[in-house]
Amino acid sequence: RSRPPPPPSPRSREEEIPELEIDVDELLDMESDDARAARVKELLVDCYKPTEAFISGLLDKIRGMQKLSTPQKR
Repeated sequence: RSRPPPPPSPRSREEEIPELEIDVDELLDMESDDARAARVKELLVDCYKPTEAFISGLLDKIRGMQKLSTPQKR
């Protein structure tokens, strides 16, 4: 009996990682978290890793930035 060939070894993707810039000001100007999430998903469309946790963490940080940048009413 012949053995099946071994699975291909995962090659290093280090050199393949493209740089990605996310314009936080653009996201801050958007109306809703849904619009922000959709925009970030567009930017990450080529990402081969799961992006949900990254996107939700980013949206949390943006919400925090909005609170800081909005003048507090007394």
